[in-house]
Amino acid sequence: MRTVADVERFLKDSEVPFQDLGGGMFIVTDDDSGLHNLAIKVEDAVVLFSLRVLDPNKWAAGERGRLFEQLLRLNGSGLLHAAFALQEDGVYLQAALPLPNLDSNELQAVLDDIGLATKQHLPSLRGDSLRPTH
Repeated sequence: MRTVADVERFLKDSEVPFQDLGGGMFIVTDDDSGLHNLAIKVEDAVVLFSLRVLDPNKWAAGERGRLFEQLLRLNGSGLLHAAFALQEDGVYLQAALPLPNLDSNELQAVLDDIGLATKQHLPSLRGDSLRPTH
């Protein structure tokens, strides 16, 4: 059975800069890989990954529908381990892994997937096809 200490070891092995906030909460900030303030929380038997990437309220109401459609399309074709999710305060890239049999390759795959999505997909989402209102 894996523990918070294993998750911390896997993060150290991945060589991404992170902060241990205690209580099973880690913050990864590695601008080179697109992971800026990625929250990782070990909760019960799950490792949760969450990265706020967009504020949909910055888009005009008519453009939000196009934004959400693009996010759903990316969930189906552009992401392997993570998914875009709408929360009260924004759009997040989120993933979850079961803790009991977690290994470093699985954790690295999620970090890579989220990092790739921020570098590959977010610029086009934030670009000319969908202009924020401010």
